[in-house]
Parts: sequence; structure tokens; C-alpha cells
Amino acid sequence: MSKKVKDLKKYQKALLLALVILLVVIFENLLLMIRYNRINKYSTETIGVSYSQVQAERYEGDWREGYIAMLDELGFKNIRLAAYWNRIEPRQGEYEFAELDWMISEASKRDAKITLVVGQKNIRYPECFYPDWVDTSDTSAASKYAIDMVKQVVEHYKNNPNLAGWQLENEFLLKSFGSCPGNLLTNLQLSRELDALKSVDSTRPVTLTQSDQFGFPLKGPFGDWFGFSMYRWHWNKQQGYWKYPQNGTYFWWKASVISALLGQNIKIHELQAEAWGPVGNETLSYEESTKSMSPKQFYENIQYARDTKIKNFDLWGAEWWWHMKQSGRPEMWDAVKGLKK
Repeated sequence: MSKKVKDLKKYQKALLLALVILLVVIFENLLLMIRYNRINKYSTETIGVSYSQVQAERYEGDWREGYIAMLDELGFKNIRLAAYWNRIEPRQGEYEFAELDWMISEASKRDAKITLVVGQKNIRYPECFYPDWVDTSDTSAASKYAIDMVKQVVEHYKNNPNLAGWQLENEFLLKSFGSCPGNLLTNLQLSRELDALKSVDSTRPVTLTQSDQFGFPLKGPFGDWFGFSMYRWHWNKQQGYWKYPQNGTYFWWKASVISALLGQNIKIHELQAEAWGPVGNETLSYEESTKSMSPKQFYENIQYARDTKIKNFDLWGAEWWWHMKQSGRPEMWDAVKGLKK
């Protein structure tokens, strides 16, 4: 047998082995997806909403009025709120909870459950909300102050019966977006904050989140829930408007792998329901906004989320819907209002 023939047979065997391995991997992943669907098939779908008073203020209206309208007119029973560090501890050691107390109280009056985001990095731009007195270049001191703040917030709200759970930080390890000091956003710091939170309240579930459309949480730490954001349309200077290529099946696969291998409950902590254009939504025209969000696109996004088999997701954009309604464009408000929650 010639050397050329021997080499060809070796190549064929290697190729066959690779094919067998690939088929085994595909089969195992299909089993994981079937398992995930079976576990979640009869779970109740829960659609919540995020609300940021910081974002609402950018629209120059009364954010409290918009918040109450969201509760009363849209009827959400699961609300994600933010404990912004610069608003609750404007001076070192002096905590001001009145604003957040009011928001939680109003939700509680309507029997809505709260997930409270606490940490250095929170929802909405610029992502990190440090008080002026924190020197972020002093990693050791700032890290300690952040842990102290987390413990104080958890201590203040841990006995509230309408508090359903905590979200610790928001997309903490994502450093490509927002205005945040990378020296403070580490796995070690996240682990320390998680330990601190659980030392004060070990009775409620903790959600950790990720924004990366493709990545997996490999290094930890791990909470009880893992959340990832889900967008269809976005805009950037290089490409203009661009649609993410993944379909719902991709996220179904991703959720099934994370659930099985890491023992995590899965949620979509941020489902796109507002425009993403070349300028902030507070100055974006209605015509421009429809290029990335409209009632039609909204319902497509809802179906997209349902295709993932994930039963728990929070909508993103309540402040914008209210602003648009106040500006004489109630289309998105009405679309959300018609959604069964």
C-alpha cells in the first residue's frame, strides 16, 4: 500500500471520528433543549417591566406620574427597580431611601412584586452611578464602600413582603458599554458583593446578568437566576441600523445549556421594547424611532422571546412609552397595554 493511500485512509478515519464527535455533541445538545422545554413547558409566563427614574427624568416630564400610570394603566405585577448608589448615598454613610421607598410602596399598594437592582453598575446609561465622594481610582477603598452599600440596601429592604428578589449589579462584567472603571468590575468583586448580600438576606433569590449576545457565564460567581438581554435592532456609527442574526432557537439552546450545566434558572432581564437610534430617545423623532421599534416590531420581539422557551422576561422601555404618549404618539403604550401579563 502506497504512502499516499495510507495517508488518505488516516485522513478519512480522522474525518469520520470528527463527524461522530460532532453528531454526539449535537445529539446531547438536542437532549438538553428537550429537557429544558419539558421542565418549563407548563410554567406560567411572567412578563415584567423595568423602570428607571433616571431615564424618565431625561424626558423632562414628571417621572412619578409616568410611574403611577405604568402601574395603573399597564397593570404590570412584576417590576424591576434600581437602587442608584449616587441617589441613596449622596454623602458617605448618609442614606436617603425616601425616593425608592415611595416607588416600592406604590407598587406594593397594587400588589406588584419587586426585583431590586443593587450595586455599582445599574440599569440605564451611564451604567455606573458612583457618588461624588467615591474615588474610583482607589480600587481597595471603592470596593469596600460598594460592599458596604450593598449590605445597607439589603438590610433596609429585606423585610419588605413585596420584594421578590435581588439583582446584584447589572451586566457587571461587560466593559464595552457605559462609563465605568474597569478596575472595579471584576469576578472577585462580584463574588464579594454576592457573599455580602447573602450574609444579610439568604432567603430571596439573586439574579446575575449578562449582556453579551454570544457569551456564557463560565467563571462565576453564580446566583439563583441568570439573566441575559435580548435585542433585535440596534444602531452604531459603522453599520447604521443592524439586526442581530440569532433566532429564538439559539437562545433556547443557550438557556438549556446554562440551566443544565450550572443549575441556573433563566430569565430575560431586558427585552427590547424601545427604539435604538443614532441619538438618545429623548430627542429621537417618531419617524426615526420606527426604524427600530414599533407596535409591529414589539409583537415580533414578544414572539421572539417566546420562541426561546424562557418563561420569565422583563420589558425595556416603559419611560419611553410614556414620553411618546405624552407627545401625542400613544401607539407603543397601547400596544403594551394590550399585552396579557
